[in-house]
Amino acid sequence: MPKETESKKPAFTPKVVKNITLPLIKPQLDVPFYIKVTSPVFEGKKIEGTGDKAKMEPASLVNCIDLETGAESQVIVPAVLAGIFEDEYDGDSYVGKGFMITKHPKASGKRYHPFSVAEIEV
Repeated sequence: MPKETESKKPAFTPKVVKNITLPLIKPQLDVPFYIKVTSPVFEGKKIEGTGDKAKMEPASLVNCIDLETGAESQVIVPAVLAGIFEDEYDGDSYVGKGFMITKHPKASGKRYHPFSVAEIEV
């Protein structure tokens, strides 16, 4: 008996017009990540919490492209990292540039993580 040829419909592949939500890149300690910044730093949505979490300010975020995967993503921008962008770049001139960013462990007695930031070619 001859094999029947199955006619397969091509899979539906829609064209994305706009991503409404983006995955979050979560930096690991001493592991560099590589991004191309696609938006200025902005304030995220305020999320009501309870207890200690109720007093937290909305996170500062930046939209970016994860250069290792090509995925549109977001990164939470702590004050230390925002300060580096503000000190080294006029206005929002860091937008459109590529970066290698490494989060380091907190120093003894400090409440924040230091970051190493290098601009890279994209």
